[in-house]
Amino acid sequence: MRFIKIAHLVSLDVVLGTMAFQAFLHEIFLNDMPSFSEQLSLACAVWGIYLVDRIIDRKKGMVQDERHIFQSQHAITIKIILVLLGLMGGVSTLFLDQHLIYFGLGLGAMMLIYWILWFYGFFNHLSSSKEILTALIYTMGVGASSWYRISWSVWTVLLAVMLFLLVFQNLGMYSLWEWEEVGQLKSIQSWKRILLGVEGIFLLLFVSMLFYFDEKIAFMPFAITFAIQCWIHYFSKNKLASRTWGELAYCSPFLYFAYEFFSK
Repeated sequence: MRFIKIAHLVSLDVVLGTMAFQAFLHEIFLNDMPSFSEQLSLACAVWGIYLVDRIIDRKKGMVQDERHIFQSQHAITIKIILVLLGLMGGVSTLFLDQHLIYFGLGLGAMMLIYWILWFYGFFNHLSSSKEILTALIYTMGVGASSWYRISWSVWTVLLAVMLFLLVFQNLGMYSLWEWEEVGQLKSIQSWKRILLGVEGIFLLLFVSMLFYFDEKIAFMPFAITFAIQCWIHYFSKNKLASRTWGELAYCSPFLYFAYEFFSK
């Protein structure tokens, strides 16, 4: 449990979940696993982004939870990790497909714009804009090594939308709880309506995809992640303390791979 706790404090649980969904998307779309360089570049990028996010929070005086406090106490170590991530990520790009590199540069530009808008308070003026942009960047990034290879169809887009809705639900429910701590009634009611809509749309798409596709087991990670997030949202007594399990929910593709392995 101590390892899980430390992994959560430095956002490694997010990295593990991202890599799990990257492999899952590769499997269902390409019937293959991502290369080591594709996995390494994504892991370095995601971990680096989350660590930089915490640094920006601290620069803005937004020390909100134990992750911010832990990383503030180990600021030098975090900076060393960021340098190492930059080096490993840079080396991994030498072995990536050129199209993926261009895709990654585009996402990098989006991330830079996101940080600038966030730092100067742009998101304060548009409700849920930060969560929408974060979920969009995550969805594009986690499937980057798959998206540029596949032939797009309506069903491919809908599956990507489902992933976006899952991530948006995750971000939204924590934003809701943070507003509840502050006591902003207007923001609380707004987020409750947004989350209800997101969950309703996700369920509608999920049921539609189950009817369309024969291999229904492929949607197990979506179902498990959604169920865990709903449980935390509606039934967890200490929702912010359940954040670790909310992040680990994205490791659900490992259950899909276990099923595939033992069913052969």
